[in-house]
Amino acid sequence: MTQIKLFPWGKEHPCRMNTSTENPFTPLRAWLLARETELLAEIGAAREAAIDAAAATGIAATDVNDLEDQASKRERTTLQDAEVQRDRKELADVRAALVRLNDGTYGTCIDCAQPIDLQRLAATPSAARCIVCQTQFESRAIPSEITTRP
Repeated sequence: MTQIKLFPWGKEHPCRMNTSTENPFTPLRAWLLARETELLAEIGAAREAAIDAAAATGIAATDVNDLEDQASKRERTTLQDAEVQRDRKELADVRAALVRLNDGTYGTCIDCAQPIDLQRLAATPSAARCIVCQTQFESRAIPSEITTRP
């Protein structure tokens, strides 16, 4: 029996996998469904916080609203927007993995059609590519002027 100890975000996975007798994707499906629920809650909470913040933008007569305060609010808003964008991207990846689970293509690289290593899926359950194809995909996404030295 293989114990999966760490999953993304440092959480321990509650399932044990016996790859010889059960579908190794069963605990991954459970984890993906739980993560989908978590992400939906986080995105909803961020939306509520944004609504509350927008409602609280009325400045009382005693409040000081200098440039530093405005910059701080802008920075906080930018960071919150980036977090929501990251969560939405992850949610899309999780949902795509669930679709692949349902259609029987989960665990197969979307680029080369080779099996994705089970350890990679345990570390990143929403992985759509094998490590070789993912590395190539990421290297194409980074402009060469950033990765080459003058």
